[in-house]
Amino acid sequence: MATWSAGLEVLIRDRSLVHIGLFLTALIDATGLPFPGRALLVAAGATMATGWSDVLTMTLAAALGATSGDHVWYAAGRLGAGDRITALYCRLSLASGRCEQRARSRFERFGPLAIVIGRFVAGVRFVAAPLAGSGAMSYPRYLLYELLGALVWSGLLIALGYALGTPGRALMARFGSGPILAILIALALAPLVIVLVRLLRRRRHGPGGRFARDAGV
Repeated sequence: MATWSAGLEVLIRDRSLVHIGLFLTALIDATGLPFPGRALLVAAGATMATGWSDVLTMTLAAALGATSGDHVWYAAGRLGAGDRITALYCRLSLASGRCEQRARSRFERFGPLAIVIGRFVAGVRFVAAPLAGSGAMSYPRYLLYELLGALVWSGLLIALGYALGTPGRALMARFGSGPILAILIALALAPLVIVLVRLLRRRRHGPGGRFARDAGV
């Protein structure tokens, strides 16, 4: 435990490592895998930001990671794999049988704003980007809404953590990185809860990804 705490202390003091960590966190979150990316951004803002200038640079790092990850889905749409990607996401993410229908209806309802809204609703994001890439939206327009959504998403989460993080910073000042390590361990277990919830939804509504199964994906 002492070794882990010492390593975490180095991470917190090295701002470049913090920014790389935030970039990777947002990038992994964009894959759609069960991952507590949002919770980690809030935790980072609460414990690692020492001022609003840190909030700004941390936001930019996370937004860059989110935008990079979402471009994979946009590129899939450009290659004509939008329907397959959406169905495969629903299948691999353990979503229920309503996953594809709900995602498409949200995109049709909100239009380009679905790119922004999708930053907060994974089921919207993973159909919005492929549909945009398939011709529903030009790339300059997509990039505008994508950057806006990524900045708003990462900025709100990190700023929320910083604004509410006085107790977290007080713990750091008094006890070092031990409490933060405990929080990170708890967050690492969060995907298990997400998987259990999605399995319950599958049991109720059936598995998602019908298109993927019909196409032999």
